[in-house]
Amino acid sequence: MGLFDFMKVCLFSEVKGVVTLEGKPVAGAELIRTAKFNDKVYTDRAVTDTSGEFHFDAMYTHSVNKMIFIIEPVIPQTITIGHNDKQYPGWRTTKRDYYENAELEDDRNIDLRCELVNEPSVKDQKIRSPLYGVCSLREYE
Repeated sequence: MGLFDFMKVCLFSEVKGVVTLEGKPVAGAELIRTAKFNDKVYTDRAVTDTSGEFHFDAMYTHSVNKMIFIIEPVIPQTITIGHNDKQYPGWRTTKRDYYENAELEDDRNIDLRCELVNEPSVKDQKIRSPLYGVCSLREYE
């Protein structure tokens, strides 16, 4: 355990999923994941494999805000999918907790299916804040 682990903040939990186009896996799609916290933007990238699968590890930072219990976290999150020179809004929500797996009501891992022919929409799938985009939770399909 590190010296500052008590200030560790999960900005975006682990995410795995698959990108498809008309039900077929999309290889080589670039996913850009961002989280905004304390006026900073944190970004990482993933590329889908030949099966359309992608994975992001949990994203962390440290903040004294975690020790000040009256400050509710507001962490905007996005995942944008790039394929064939087009950008798709995959995931857009707001995380309101400092802990990993707090995006979903039952604190489980985020497992997505992102179908690029879908129109972006708001989904209510046991998520604590509204989820917008072309991705949906695989468990609720």
